[in-house]
Amino acid sequence: MWRTGRVLAGLAIGLFLLFTPPALADEAAPPVASVTVQAQDPGQPPAHRPVDERQRLAIGTTGVVLIGLVLLSRKLRKKPVFFVKWKK
Repeated sequence: MWRTGRVLAGLAIGLFLLFTPPALADEAAPPVASVTVQAQDPGQPPAHRPVDERQRLAIGTTGVVLIGLVLLSRKLRKKPVFFVKWKK
């Protein structure tokens, strides 16, 4: 069981590192003299950046792969996969 957990955790970390978007290194840093601080109203919740389509695809793919690995590991250990008894 521990081995399966470690493999799933390693796979999840690997997929996270593989599908994370690169840092925005293309944009040049603004000159120091033109840095401005934008204050937010303390009553407002913090603004969240929207998730782009590539990140959504990576999150969905990671979820499907993890679910598949869990079902496969249960089948290999000869445990019920869907917890439903099928009558033949």
